[in-house]
Amino acid sequence: MFDTKDFMAHTRALRNVLKRNSETLALINKLAATLALEIYIEDSEGTSLLGTKLNLKNKHSLCDAELNYGALYSHDTSGEFLAEFVSFLVKKELEKKKIGQEVLGLYREINMIYNFSEMISEKIDDASIAVTALQEACQIINSTHGIFLVYEPEENRVIEMAAIGDNPNSDYNISDQSSMLKELILRGTAAIVPVERIKSNPALGHLKTVMYAPLKVKHRTLGMIILGHQDEVEFTAAELKLLTTIALQSAAAIESAQLYQKGLKEARDREEAIKKIHEVSQKFVPHEFIKSLGKDKLTEVALGDQVEREVTVMFTDIRGFTALSERLAPKENFLFINSFNKRMGPIIRNNEGFIMQYLGDGFMAIFPNGSQNALRASVEMHLALKSYNKERSAKKRSLVQIGIGMQNGKLIMGITGDVERMDAAIISDTVNTASRIEGLSKHYGTSILLTDLCKNNLSHPEEFDFRYLGPVQVQGKNKPIDLYECINGDDPELRNHKLETLSTFEHGMELYFNKEFAMAAVTFQQIVKLNRDDHTAKLFLNRAAHLITQEIGDDWKGVESITKK
Repeated sequence: MFDTKDFMAHTRALRNVLKRNSETLALINKLAATLALEIYIEDSEGTSLLGTKLNLKNKHSLCDAELNYGALYSHDTSGEFLAEFVSFLVKKELEKKKIGQEVLGLYREINMIYNFSEMISEKIDDASIAVTALQEACQIINSTHGIFLVYEPEENRVIEMAAIGDNPNSDYNISDQSSMLKELILRGTAAIVPVERIKSNPALGHLKTVMYAPLKVKHRTLGMIILGHQDEVEFTAAELKLLTTIALQSAAAIESAQLYQKGLKEARDREEAIKKIHEVSQKFVPHEFIKSLGKDKLTEVALGDQVEREVTVMFTDIRGFTALSERLAPKENFLFINSFNKRMGPIIRNNEGFIMQYLGDGFMAIFPNGSQNALRASVEMHLALKSYNKERSAKKRSLVQIGIGMQNGKLIMGITGDVERMDAAIISDTVNTASRIEGLSKHYGTSILLTDLCKNNLSHPEEFDFRYLGPVQVQGKNKPIDLYECINGDDPELRNHKLETLSTFEHGMELYFNKEFAMAAVTFQQIVKLNRDDHTAKLFLNRAAHLITQEIGDDWKGVESITKK
């Protein structure tokens, strides 16, 4: 049967061989000269591709099996050899293109899985993971219907967590089919359902094609994802493999979400115990805060006292605090926090700052005299943390890591409340931004992250080393904020690596913002190969690799949009 697509592919390949590949064309001409042949080549539409026809009467078809896609003319029958040679070149051109398409398809599949993994990693509850997984599965795999099922062993029932597509037999599917669904889930296998079974099952009457994959994690099955199509399309083994991958990632995300929720509850219980202890000291206000109000003593302040100041706000966060606190009793947890704070508090004060608020897993500090002191304190805190971790290591305790983010700007400091209960308060968007910058330090994999306002406020920027990370659009801000990583707080080995590759990193960023994503990915890959702990370089490597296959508009500025706090 005549295949138009196949015919056009051969025609394009012939044109590519003769028009775009100068080396191949030169070789054909050389062979023709060696054989003393005058030749003329045209495609199936009669378009001239090589030579002049003149009085060349011998026609030799350019073909593949029964498909003729062109012709070679010569003055005698010896042109047959050259026609076979050109047909061979066209065949190789098609094979090369097919391999390229297969590689591109594989890359797109990997990229889709990577995007899906990133998407569900942001979800912390089962329902959101189920909805996201099903939506992505139906988008990646051509399907009109889908259902995400979870088995609850304690209640011995199957629950629908998400569904896509109109299903008139929804109630029947879940209730009357519960035993069969439970059996399939516990079996933990993936399959494309035979057509005969689909036709014989009333619950699947609205579908023509069905396949399913289990939500497996470790040695147990949590549920399964079922996809279907209302038309007679054919699900492939590759699509089943892709659905299985999505299901496995979804199962891992659900287990992590469940552990997170459990850990979060336990952490909240422990933090509540700590909060009760701290309630006794809530009447006290930092002395530096009182001085900022122009007062010398706490007894001198009055309700409504306030002052506007330009300051640097720093947020410090203990990384992995929830996981760390799970292994500690409440008293141990409290002692750990105090042990951490008693080391960091003096550093803040020695650099003309003060801690405005303890946050359980970190604190917020104010530096009235600018970002030079704040950044110097940040570096000293990381150095002190290394000494603290040596002590913890000697006692076989978990090591502690921190992340720091800061912003420079104006805020109102004052006394609020009522006549019976007064409290120190600050009101400013600067605080919200600083908090978000600290949160972004996790995303970028940095130990110290600051904005351009902080960097420009430094009185002696030569004391520090920076890497520019580009603009970011944070939630609640109209304009993007430029971010910088200060590397002076990193471990010596990582810091030396970043210093030695600084020019390479800057070149990679320049390529990235110039939309040369392939070269940017290669550049960042060089950095990551030298030290896989350079998480920032790894982040931009993944970004650049992702953007290679994306359609980027002319207005793309490389602004990273962050919608979460």
